[in-house]
Amino acid sequence: MRHWIWLTLALLILNIQPAFADGKIPLALSDDTSITAPGETLLYSTSTFVAENDEEFSDEPEFFEEDTDYFSDEEYEEENSAASVYDPFEGWNRVWFTINDWIYIDVGKPAHAAYRVVVPEPVRIAINNVIVNWFGMPRRFVNALLQAKFALAGIELSRFVVNTAFGFGGIIDIAKDLKPVIPYTGEKEDFGQTLATWGVPAGPYLVLPFFGASNFRDTAGIIGESFLPPSLNPLYWNYVLFATAQFNVLDKRIGVYENVVGTAVEPYIGLRNAYSQLRQAQIDN
Repeated sequence: MRHWIWLTLALLILNIQPAFADGKIPLALSDDTSITAPGETLLYSTSTFVAENDEEFSDEPEFFEEDTDYFSDEEYEEENSAASVYDPFEGWNRVWFTINDWIYIDVGKPAHAAYRVVVPEPVRIAINNVIVNWFGMPRRFVNALLQAKFALAGIELSRFVVNTAFGFGGIIDIAKDLKPVIPYTGEKEDFGQTLATWGVPAGPYLVLPFFGASNFRDTAGIIGESFLPPSLNPLYWNYVLFATAQFNVLDKRIGVYENVVGTAVEPYIGLRNAYSQLRQAQIDN
């Protein structure tokens, strides 16, 4: 009896094996009589795969070329050549950069923190509005005319009239929410930008004591603006007023300064490039 069982099992195996030998699924294993046998082989051996793909396999992608330098800095240098700054006085500039950085962070920042405690924000805003209105507007107005930006000059004049007449002499910036004919971004026009418009080159980069980043053209602009009306007498009072205006809003300026210097690998280079790009953007506006 056992011999008949083994013989029957052997016959079943022999009948099933040819169906899988050619890699096709036997229809007998499916209940759907509408299925037809696939025309292509579904099971692949290693030899079949290699036979159908005669190209030799290579670990190196085709788009790599042996003679090409994919890490060349020439393209990077060309893209950034325009941002290079002429800095022949780097030794002097680095000394004053270090001193100014100490003044800004170690002296100015804690001093302004104490100033904010004593002087409330509305008073600080009022002080800034008065300085911007009475001492800043005439300089911006004249420089806008010298740069042939007549629409901007008109906006500056109209803002001065509105703020002086309806803002208690400029204490309140009433014109801030007005919509001028052309967009007013609040960017100041200074004599350094005027000289640039006239074609005067920037000249060497220069770090001024206490004033910070500058160049020969902007330094000449600072000196020239001190003679523009309204000019205080004696002359040094103009610089005292400038220092007061800067200290009054020092928290905003220190925030920008720390963002530039604090995130730069080389703080001196970072500030130098940031200043040059900022001035170029202001000139092009």
